Amino acid sequence: MRYVLAVLVIFMVVASGCIAGGGNGTSTIPQNSSSETFTPPMTGNDVLKEGQEKAVVEGLNAFTFDLYRELSADGGNVFFSPYSVEVALAMAYEGANGSTREEMERVLHLPGDDEARWTGFRYLILSLNPSNGPYVLSTANALWVQKGYPVNERYLWIIREFYLGDVRNVDFVRDPDGAAEEINSWAEERTRGRIKDLIQKGVLNEYTRLVITNAIYFRANWSRRFDPGDTANESFTLASGEKVIAPMMHQRGTFNYTENDELQALEMPYEGGRLSMLIILPRDNSPTGIEGKLTPEFIRELRESMKPELVDVTVPKFRFEASYSLKKPLIDMGMGEAFSGGANFSGITDAERLFISDVIHKTFISVAENGTEAAAATAVIITAASAPGEEPEYKVFKADHPFLFLIVDRETGAVLFMGRLMDPRG
Repeated sequence: MRYVLAVLVIFMVVASGCIAGGGNGTSTIPQNSSSETFTPPMTGNDVLKEGQEKAVVEGLNAFTFDLYRELSADGGNVFFSPYSVEVALAMAYEGANGSTREEMERVLHLPGDDEARWTGFRYLILSLNPSNGPYVLSTANALWVQKGYPVNERYLWIIREFYLGDVRNVDFVRDPDGAAEEINSWAEERTRGRIKDLIQKGVLNEYTRLVITNAIYFRANWSRRFDPGDTANESFTLASGEKVIAPMMHQRGTFNYTENDELQALEMPYEGGRLSMLIILPRDNSPTGIEGKLTPEFIRELRESMKPELVDVTVPKFRFEASYSLKKPLIDMGMGEAFSGGANFSGITDAERLFISDVIHKTFISVAENGTEAAAATAVIITAASAPGEEPEYKVFKADHPFLFLIVDRETGAVLFMGRLMDPRG
């Protein structure tokens, strides 16, 4: 059986009122209204070189741990896709100006230089869409625009050229539920049926002006699969000290591994070796101490300290769902203006004012013997081996208490997914 990992991020734009123009002047491209003829001064088809995504990845990983701290504050299981949230909000950022743009750039840790950001995202998106291999990893972006709505041509060019987004026309004003069905069909197709009915009836209305969608789909087996015959019900200790019964998977083998007085860390690669799950297991029952140290540098140093070791691995099978409203976390992170009536998204249109009303992120993950299956959806709504005969000595990695986990693109270092397992019962 093949396993699937899917994330869908939706960015909905609704408008009301009038907009104040003006930008921060960082772009080398002149600001154009949709009524003007726009001639791109450069093209996303220009030669892209490895390493151009570095600044974008560094920003993505910084955003990952900032958002994780907000989502993990109230305890419990956590699972989200920082990649999808970042890409969706970056596409919104491209239409922001003034202090709204500055605020989003700071919270999302985006490169301020347009060409560095554009080529970085384009390279990363292309890199994450291999044409063949032992796993499937694909991403897609689309911009759904109200028929006849005057969207800035420069903005459309950026979405097409650097985020590789399709631009499609729908009728939110006369048929919002029909538009939702069309978007839902796109989402279901891009996630191989894993995300269905993303936008519920009644969510879109006559004030919706555009919806920006991002989907990521991943299907892979572990490089070293667990034998289902070795899985057994065993004890898992919660942070409270309570013990619960969970199905625990077992295998012995060579894995990248490191340990110190605070933690053990294990890297479990998927087939092909490019993607892996990094599990960070605290020595005690609570990940709180480690969570306080989470930074891109911490993870980089942790990974650099790893080396191949013989490891006796025990990890639980787990499956859970999560649902978040990201409005408060993003405001707490410093992105309040984008959610206010004073937001400036004049880079999208000068016809009326746009602002974000909420960002909703829903996820699902299942980890089993063969691999990983997961799905997530986000709606960003904007209103208006040893010698023979010898028994080798194995490191013991027994994840029988709360731990953190990340799914990482080993080639670019980008964190695609991150989670915390506090209770394997979900």
